[in-house]
Amino acid sequence: MVDRNNKDDSYHFIKEENQRAKQNNIRWFRETVHFETLREAEEWVYNGDAFNKIGVEFEGYVTSDPKLAFALLFNLTRENTLNQRFQNIFADEDHSDGQALYMVWVS
Repeated sequence: MVDRNNKDDSYHFIKEENQRAKQNNIRWFRETVHFETLREAEEWVYNGDAFNKIGVEFEGYVTSDPKLAFALLFNLTRENTLNQRFQNIFADEDHSDGQALYMVWVS
């Protein structure tokens, strides 16, 4: 059970809110393609701009296809585990105007 009076819990919440506030300063790459399978999405992400240019030409990736966001997040985490390419990797989703957008960004 989580102790709501614990300062560590509130620190993590504040840290998350502060990171979300920084999203406005990010150069975003907006993906418009959709795939039927996770395997197709993984191939697209790993061999394309999403994985190879994030952190160089842009810091964030936005898509309405959750498979693409998942594939990018997985590959960035794997790469970071091996090579410490980024300080932090973040993911979030935004539901507005009846559409879900999935965001992955790095710092």
